[in-house]
Amino acid sequence: MIDSERGDRKEMVFNGIPASPGIAFGEAFVVNVEDLPVSEERVGEAEIDMEVERFRVALRETKSELDKLHRTLEEEMGEEHAKILDSHRLILDDEAMVEETLSLIRSDCYNAARAVTQVLDRYLTTFEQIEDEYLKERAEDIRDVKRRVTRNLLGQKVEGLANLRKKAIVVAHNLTPSDTAGLKKKYVLAFVSDIGGSTSHAAIIARSQGIPAVVGLDGFARQAKPYDRLIVDGITGQVILHPTPETEALYRDAKERFLEMERELLTLKDYPAVTLDGRTIELSANIETDEEIDDAISHGAKGIGLFRTEYFFITRTTLPGEEEQYRYYRKVVKKLAPDPVIFRTLDVGGDKIARWAAADTAEANPFMGWRGIRFTLSRKDIFRTQLRAIFRASAHGRVRIMFPMISVIDEVRQAKAICDEVRDDLRRERYSLGDDVEIGIMIETPSAVALADKLAKEVDFFSIGTNDLVQYALAVDRGNSRISYLYDPLHPGILRMLRDTVKAAHRNGIWVGICGEMPASVRAALLVIGLGIDELSASPYHIPEIKKFIRSITYDETRALVRKALGKTTAGEIRELLDTFIREKRPELGEFIREWEKTEPDQG
Repeated sequence: MIDSERGDRKEMVFNGIPASPGIAFGEAFVVNVEDLPVSEERVGEAEIDMEVERFRVALRETKSELDKLHRTLEEEMGEEHAKILDSHRLILDDEAMVEETLSLIRSDCYNAARAVTQVLDRYLTTFEQIEDEYLKERAEDIRDVKRRVTRNLLGQKVEGLANLRKKAIVVAHNLTPSDTAGLKKKYVLAFVSDIGGSTSHAAIIARSQGIPAVVGLDGFARQAKPYDRLIVDGITGQVILHPTPETEALYRDAKERFLEMERELLTLKDYPAVTLDGRTIELSANIETDEEIDDAISHGAKGIGLFRTEYFFITRTTLPGEEEQYRYYRKVVKKLAPDPVIFRTLDVGGDKIARWAAADTAEANPFMGWRGIRFTLSRKDIFRTQLRAIFRASAHGRVRIMFPMISVIDEVRQAKAICDEVRDDLRRERYSLGDDVEIGIMIETPSAVALADKLAKEVDFFSIGTNDLVQYALAVDRGNSRISYLYDPLHPGILRMLRDTVKAAHRNGIWVGICGEMPASVRAALLVIGLGIDELSASPYHIPEIKKFIRSITYDETRALVRKALGKTTAGEIRELLDTFIREKRPELGEFIREWEKTEPDQG
C-alpha cells in the first residue's frame, strides 16, 4: 500500500540550514501553532441553524481534546502540570462566551468561526489591558482556546508538541526555546523548521540533545502533511519529502557511515584532552537539564561548563521554590563530583520566554532588552532564591556560578554583593556550603570585551559566550535565516575580541573558557586553542570531535596559526589559511569540515 501511495507522490528535496548533525527517517508530526485565516463572509438565513450546530460540535470536540490531553499530562507529568489546562476548560464552559457567539451567528449572520473569533478577541483585548499580572497571563490561555476551536470549526486537526506520543520527525514553522525544551527526546527522531539559523537556540538545543535538525527551510511546513514520509539530513541540510526506496537506501548507507565515525570518536572518551606537545585543556559539557548528565559523562566531559538553569524555569507555569531548585541542583552536582559544574544564573528574555513572566518580557527588541542579569537584578526575589539553592548545592561537590549578559561593571558588583548576602544568611541559618565557590561572568557583549581588563579584577573566571558575542558584535540576528550568512565566527573582528579577552584574563591571573558553539567547528577550534583558552565547553555530542582536534595538533602550531590569522583582513583569508594548514599538515581533520562550512560565502 505504501509503495502504491509513493507512486502518486513525487519525491521532493528541500535545502535548509544544517543545525544538528545526524540522519533520521520517519513520519512527519506537523505542529500547528499559527492562527488560521477566518472568512468574513456572512451566511444566509437558511444556514444559521447549521452554523449554530457547527459551533456546538466544535466546542464539544475541543472539550474532548482538552480532557484527553489533561488525562495524559496527569499520567505522565503529574497533577500539577495537568492543571495548566483547567483555565482552558473554564473558558469553553463560560456561558457568556457561548451566548455572545450564538447571538452573533443568529442576529448578525456571522459564520461560526468569525463569531467565536470576534468574541474571544474581545476577551483577549480586555485581559491584555488588565494590570494584574496573573490575569494578564490568562490572555495566552484564551488565545490557545481560540486556535483550538477555530481549527475544529475549519476541520483542521490541532497538533501541539504535547500531543507527540510516538516517534516522529517534528515539522514546524518555528520552534521557540520553550517548545524545544519541552520536547521528549525519546519521541523526536529529528526536527525541521521554516525559520531559524544554525546558531538559534532551538538549533543549539537540538545539538545538545543529539537530535538531527535542519532549519531555515522557508515554507516547508506548509508542504508537509501529517504522517508524510521524510528523511532529514542534518549534515548537509537536506530534507526529502516522499523519498523513493532508492533514495532511502542511499541515505541508510550515509547514516551507517556517520554512525561508524561517531563510534570511532567515542573510543577517545577516556583519554585526556591534551595537545601533541603536552598542553592540557579542560573539556566540559553544555547542558540544559539534569537528564543530559549521563550523555555528558558518556561522551567524555570533565565537568559542566555551562548549565543553562533557565530551562528549569521556562518549561513551567509557576516559579520553582528554593527547596525544589536545591534538590535539582544538588542532583547535578553530586553526579558530576569531583568535576565542577558551572551554573549560569537565570537567563530569560530574548526568545527564552518564561510563561510566568511572558507579559513582562514582551518587548519590541527583546534580544537587547530585559534579559539575563538585567532581569535578575530587577527581580532580586527570584535571584536570591536561585542563589540560595545553588550555594546550598555547593555542599555536595564543586560549584561555580556565572552571570549572563554582563555589559557594565556595576552589574557584576551588584550581583556579587547579593551573593555575599545570600552566603552570609545561609551560614547564619547553619547550612553547609562549599568553601571555594568561584564567581564568573559570561563575556558576550562588545562592552564586556572592551572592559575585560577591569572585569577580570572582579571575578574568578570568564566564559566567552561566542553565540551571542558574534551576534552582538556583527549586528546579526542569529535566528534570522535571511542574514545568517553574515554570522561568521571567523570574522577578524571576533578573533581580535577573543584575543583581547584571553589576554586580559591571564594578565589578571584568572582562567578563561568558551561555552559557545564556536569550538565545534574544526577551523575555529584551531584558533581558540592557539589563543590559549583554558577550558572548552560544548554539546556532549561534540566533545569527542573536539578532543580529536586537540589530540591531533600541537599548541605551537595553533599559536602560529593565530599569529598569521590576526594579520588577515577578511574571514575568507582566515578560512583559507586554516584550510591550507589542514590540507598540508593535518589532512585527517578535513573530514570534520561540514558541508555548509565548505560553501559558506566569504563575508570579509
